[in-house]
Amino acid sequence: ADDPDAETAAAGLRSILAGEAATFSFEYPCHSPDEKRWFLMRAARFEHAGGTWVFVFHLNITDRVLAERAAEARADRLETLSGLLAHDLRNPLAVALGYTEMVVEDRPDDDRLDRVSNSLSRMEELIEDALVLARHDDAVSVEPVDLETEARDAWTQVPTARATLSVVDDLVFDADPGPLAHLFENLFRNAVEHGGDDVHVTVGATADGFYVADDGPGIPPEVREEVFETGVSTTHEGTGLGLAIVAAVAEAHGWSVRATESETGGARIEVGDVSVADDGHARN
Repeated sequence: ADDPDAETAAAGLRSILAGEAATFSFEYPCHSPDEKRWFLMRAARFEHAGGTWVFVFHLNITDRVLAERAAEARADRLETLSGLLAHDLRNPLAVALGYTEMVVEDRPDDDRLDRVSNSLSRMEELIEDALVLARHDDAVSVEPVDLETEARDAWTQVPTARATLSVVDDLVFDADPGPLAHLFENLFRNAVEHGGDDVHVTVGATADGFYVADDGPGIPPEVREEVFETGVSTTHEGTGLGLAIVAAVAEAHGWSVRATESETGGARIEVGDVSVADDGHARN
């Protein structure tokens, strides 16, 4: 009588026996001194030999509950991190950048101020990348998008110096335009960062998605599986977040992503398992 879970189970069984319900289920904890466990109880009524019976079984759902709680805890941490980055760090950083730019104008020959300004700009870039990475943990809302349109729009948002872009295939596929823009922007930024100011970037279609390739130095084979992890970069100037953002956007869409070598020996990032729209087509 003093166990609410037992009372819930008993009430459910009584409702089945009374004909008020055909089935009943509920989840309950069943912890031991050494282990925390959760179970799912299910019950169903059936008739046999002129009598009414109830079939009851208990399913161990501990792994599922622990995974759900871990996901909730991760979401809470990401929300806290987003708030910290968006307000507590980005706002004072913007003030510092503004005052630094004013001082640089007054003392243009002081290269120490340039170093301060560059460091603050790098901090701003790190914060923006971290915010994108944290916010793309959410589910996406897809719609048909055009490969060339999305790629060229993203290209205009990246400082590309003398770098050039070619889109060699037509493709219409399903994606969330916002996260997709971040995916392309980070791939383009990564190409310029590693390939130089005059790198050439090519975007095209594959059998199950699309790719972004460049004619830069490429990614060493021994680190190609690691470059999508947070904090991994092949240069000292890299934030280690760009390709992690690419992987996060791909994962949110249910896509796969891998690094390989382009035809010119540079880097080629392939995004696969992409849902091509009904009117989508690739030109090879």
